[in-house]
Amino acid sequence: MNPSNSRSLSAARVGWRVVAVVSGALVVSACAVSDVSSSDGSGVFAVQAAATGESPEEPVSAGVAPVIATNPAPSGQGETGTAAASNAPPSARPGEVPQPIVSRGQELFTKYCALCHGDEGDGGGKFAYLMNPRPRNFQQGNFKLSTTENQIPADDDLFRTISNGMPGSAMPPWGHLPKADIEALVGYVRQIHVDATEAALRTAVAKGTIKENELPDALALRAAPGAALVVPPEPPFDELRWFRGRRLYLENCAHCHGADGEPVAANVKYDAEGYPVPPRSFVQGIFKGGAQGHQLYARIWKGMKGTPMPASEGVYTGDQMWDIIHYVQSLTRQGAQERAQLKQGTFVAPRVRGPLPSGPMDMAWEQARPLYVGLTPLWWQDERIEGLVVSAVHNGEELAIRLSWIDPTPDDRAVKQAEFRDAVAIQFSLSSDPPFYMGDPGQHGGVNIWMWKADRQTNVLAGYQDVDAAFPDRAIDQYPEQDYRLVDMSVTDWPHQPITRHDPEFITAWGAGNLVADPNLKTPVECLVARGPGTLAGKPSAAQVVQGQAVYERGLWYVQLRRSMALPHDHEHGQGGESDERVFRPGDYLPVSFAIWNGSTGDRDGKKNISIWQKLVIE
Repeated sequence: MNPSNSRSLSAARVGWRVVAVVSGALVVSACAVSDVSSSDGSGVFAVQAAATGESPEEPVSAGVAPVIATNPAPSGQGETGTAAASNAPPSARPGEVPQPIVSRGQELFTKYCALCHGDEGDGGGKFAYLMNPRPRNFQQGNFKLSTTENQIPADDDLFRTISNGMPGSAMPPWGHLPKADIEALVGYVRQIHVDATEAALRTAVAKGTIKENELPDALALRAAPGAALVVPPEPPFDELRWFRGRRLYLENCAHCHGADGEPVAANVKYDAEGYPVPPRSFVQGIFKGGAQGHQLYARIWKGMKGTPMPASEGVYTGDQMWDIIHYVQSLTRQGAQERAQLKQGTFVAPRVRGPLPSGPMDMAWEQARPLYVGLTPLWWQDERIEGLVVSAVHNGEELAIRLSWIDPTPDDRAVKQAEFRDAVAIQFSLSSDPPFYMGDPGQHGGVNIWMWKADRQTNVLAGYQDVDAAFPDRAIDQYPEQDYRLVDMSVTDWPHQPITRHDPEFITAWGAGNLVADPNLKTPVECLVARGPGTLAGKPSAAQVVQGQAVYERGLWYVQLRRSMALPHDHEHGQGGESDERVFRPGDYLPVSFAIWNGSTGDRDGKKNISIWQKLVIE
């Protein structure tokens, strides 16, 4: 085969290069990778084995069972991972990237990634403490998703992970970024790993552990991607293979992942950094590197670096591997992987004549254009809110938004220590290109948040839920600031009076203007603003201009939020003369994101389910 020969694929020129021959199967990679995409837009194509006598110079359709799957042109819009990667021969210093690309990658990393992964890529970002699994420490190089023999990811692996995110964790997808920006991030992430590895080796040279002339080879060994992983052909699945797969699974996997695919709680293990890592639930059907056969093959065969998931290389035959994979796939919930894959979408607020819907169950909402938005918990748990449906309408004067989601248990009180409320929030960015979360301190970098809380809904409709509501039989006392008095001390059964009968000066949180303790609040929605991590602040009661109402019916919450499109005159200017609330105008195309708190699972504060940025169009 002449490596210079090429064939056309989706109007692009692809060159094939032989990397190795293993057990009669050709491992190949593609040249000119930046110009190639598959006909279905997935960026994945299959190569048949030389052992069959067919030439690997001609790409075959995705429907043909592959010996090797490779991805010559990573695409943020395509499949989540492959089982082989293309690699260029390592240079003297692995990961050497042109300085302009490194600079661009660093700029993007600071804006989108440092919040979780840390400014230095050490996994210690400001929000890292909220997340489990923890953000990856790129300096250590324990990358979970790779398709190389030495588990150092190829550029294609990093591109796929950044583009698609990691379902089953808080790592979001960035496939909506331009391809050149994702490639710059790939280069910068690799640079972090190479720089840290080189620094550790130079320390070893200074200590005399290795010699100076051994450093280049040692660096290549620790930081350069290895040969592509070979995945044997996937056989058909039948009852006999299911039986064999179940036997192998029970013998080798069930002690952690459970006999029925639900993990054994007592077998929580720890990762390389000492954090607990519960085994993956196969019944939930969500896999960080994808649920397709060749993706699972790479995870099982090579293990997941830095995690308790061990390698099975050399333990099973190819047929046995496929039997285990097919059995694991038979346990999963249909569609779970696809729903867990966060996507960026657009929903439109059409202009309607006359009044807006009177509430979340108004039939007028049936005329809206809904969008399903997937969510992921920051602290991963299988019992979570998977997503919500959002709709919006406006009449030129006011904007109304309806949110609905499945929640088996309504949690509408948060008085006792172990009680947590259900809640939902919309985050509006004041910028057209916001960072990952909570805004930034730059000009127009703020975010405006509307947060509906179920307990406040109860407060508005049924009266303020104080300790009397949670403990109706408690003993009470008489205080001098109350506006009522008993006849004499012979009365022992003192009446339970509402908190509004007290003087706010003596109910200190209420007296200080804390909205949480205000029994006279008229809306269940709180307006908040932020300009970066740690800056979230509520607005005073006089500035709570968003109205809301909710209905819980047959296991679903329906919440309607409503506000004037323009701001009242006294809200037009915030700190420094710049408004800290979003003004809405017909023709706007603005970023919004969502968060849901599920009280029954203990969600509160930063423990929540979040979306990535979506787009709202106001007609």
